[in-house]
Amino acid sequence: MISGLYSAATGMDAAAHRHEVASENLANIQMPGFRRRVMTQTTFEKELRNNLQQRLQAGQPLPASATMLSSPYSALLGTAVEGIQYDFDAGYFQTTGRPLDIAIQGEGFFTVEGPQGPLYTRNGAFQVNQNRELITVDNLPVVGLNGRIVLPADATAESVQVLRDGRLVANGVEFGQLDVVQFDDPQQLTAVGASLFAAPENVTPRNIEGDVRGGALEMANTSAITEMTAIIQGSRQYEAAQKALTTIADAIRNRIAQK
Repeated sequence: MISGLYSAATGMDAAAHRHEVASENLANIQMPGFRRRVMTQTTFEKELRNNLQQRLQAGQPLPASATMLSSPYSALLGTAVEGIQYDFDAGYFQTTGRPLDIAIQGEGFFTVEGPQGPLYTRNGAFQVNQNRELITVDNLPVVGLNGRIVLPADATAESVQVLRDGRLVANGVEFGQLDVVQFDDPQQLTAVGASLFAAPENVTPRNIEGDVRGGALEMANTSAITEMTAIIQGSRQYEAAQKALTTIADAIRNRIAQK
């Protein structure tokens, strides 16, 4: 019964996390470049086996919990949240007609200058600050192949043309080129806010010849229907696990009362 109690409790925890992730996705469906978060699950048994294997490889003693794996009820040890992954499938394109709205067609990320180093985004809703620098909606400078991108003194945001290879032109003069990069394994990235990502220190992106489109934005790669469905499913899973937990707790209480 105790194993069933634990299994139900971990099921509630996993369902609550799934609900939280879907709610975050739903809150960002209007955010250009947003990448849907996906929660991955594993079993407690698998996590315990992995932990024991790491201890053995390190020459460390095994904990008392190792005996749980020899139990015929080891499969009932419950689930665990393995982590959060990102769905990097493309979102739909929305034509805006605004010159500084830029979308990447295919793979890649824009490079921006973050407080602690480079950050990467698919959100191309760019603006111009008082220093005439191209910036993101988070006021971070957009990085080109030669550093920050600065509009010429005689140029306006409306006069900017975006070429497919990422070059920026105003009044017939090229003044910068977007630094579009790609990662061999985008799942190594960590989300920073809604539409920015950071790379580990030991991971270096590679420059690619980006295929970009001006006057358009790539929107979030999820929808209200998808996330509302996930929220409803998570709520039902939580209620089912909660009901199982209550049933098992009542059975334990009755067993104790009979003694």
